[in-house]
Amino acid sequence: MPAYRPPHDILEVMQAIEFEEALEPNDPRRVDTREARGSQRTLDRLARKLGFLMGTERFFPPAQKHVLFFGHVGTGKTTELKFYAARLRETKFFLPVEVDVPGVLDRNNLQYADLMMAMAHALLKALEQEKIALPAKAVAELETWFADKVETRSEVRDFSLEVKSGGEVTAGVPLLAKIFASFNSAFKANSTYKDELRRVIRNTFTQLAQAFNRLINGAEQALAEKWGKPSVRVLFVIDGTDKLREEDRRRLFVEDTELLLALNTMAIYTAPIALKYEDALAGRLDADLVLPMIKLQDANDTRCDAGWRARRDILLQRADRSLFDADADIERLIENSGGHPRELLRLLQLCCEFANARIDADVVTRAVAQLASEYRRLLEPEDYTRLVRIDRNPVDIGNDEAVRRLLYRLALLEYNDGTWRRSHPVIRTLEGYRRAAASLPAEP
Repeated sequence: MPAYRPPHDILEVMQAIEFEEALEPNDPRRVDTREARGSQRTLDRLARKLGFLMGTERFFPPAQKHVLFFGHVGTGKTTELKFYAARLRETKFFLPVEVDVPGVLDRNNLQYADLMMAMAHALLKALEQEKIALPAKAVAELETWFADKVETRSEVRDFSLEVKSGGEVTAGVPLLAKIFASFNSAFKANSTYKDELRRVIRNTFTQLAQAFNRLINGAEQALAEKWGKPSVRVLFVIDGTDKLREEDRRRLFVEDTELLLALNTMAIYTAPIALKYEDALAGRLDADLVLPMIKLQDANDTRCDAGWRARRDILLQRADRSLFDADADIERLIENSGGHPRELLRLLQLCCEFANARIDADVVTRAVAQLASEYRRLLEPEDYTRLVRIDRNPVDIGNDEAVRRLLYRLALLEYNDGTWRRSHPVIRTLEGYRRAAASLPAEP
């Protein structure tokens, strides 16, 4: 396979930009941002939460651990989680099981019942890839649940017949894999069975959770035997839950907490930074792990060279240096991204829309103005004053509803695990911000 080369053509650059794309650990475009984020210990912290000390054989896992992984939308949580999962997989103490919520479910209408079925299906696929054969007792309870609680319901009889049609699978793991895949399809496609299937799961949840726990336990015992470890744990890596509708996200992480905790397993879920400040979130979920933003400067405005290097590397992996008229143009794009990966890509895409053959100072100016105008439509008049106040006091810790809204919309960015904040740089170019700054008295 030829070595990767960044695109040398403006149109090629533009067509290659995918805002939802997560990079695998071995992707040549992936840049190690741990130093730039100040997050070298984030993986170590996650491992310790799961009972493991990285670099050793010390493993004392808790019975269960459900971790929320916070960060701004588009800041690279999925790419980082893929890296973390690969590192944990190498230890042979964990089998990471990735669940891509947007890929397998309807993220605009999701309930815990849907997620549970997706988790079960993903686990069976992962075991198949590992060539793990489960004993009959590990799957018997799930088969019984389906036979007793789903097949017998007249409202979903056609669904049950579809699952068992074909005759090629009649029992065991193959049947369960087909069952869970059918559930996922029904949930994603908004089929006529969806509401009734959700109702079945809700009404029989205790039995289903016990059966799922038996499946997980059987899988972990089989993995420990194959890998020669005293203990191996399944780790569900659930991505895309940070992109759910607010009502679905609140139901999942606040109202349905007890349902999450009914599974005696380990799981890490992506979550938007604004959710971290919800009072109702306080409870039994582990909710303090944050993927820091890439810093371009510290709270005292000292330049963070590691952040600038990482941003430049990310940009030049997406567009060859020959496409930029000058280094100053690259610096301006980085500065106006605020250290946010997706915002840098948005600016690059806008540059490609405005440029002819190369990206010059005028193109960058137009791109910044266009992105700023998009934020203007998101802001309320009073938001400018609020942002000016925070910029003057970056360690401001106010967390009211207005601040959470600004965080969610990326108008306000957090750094250093939330120890300080700053408005998005392009917002500071807007007339509304300049007027608010001029009218707000300087603090003594």
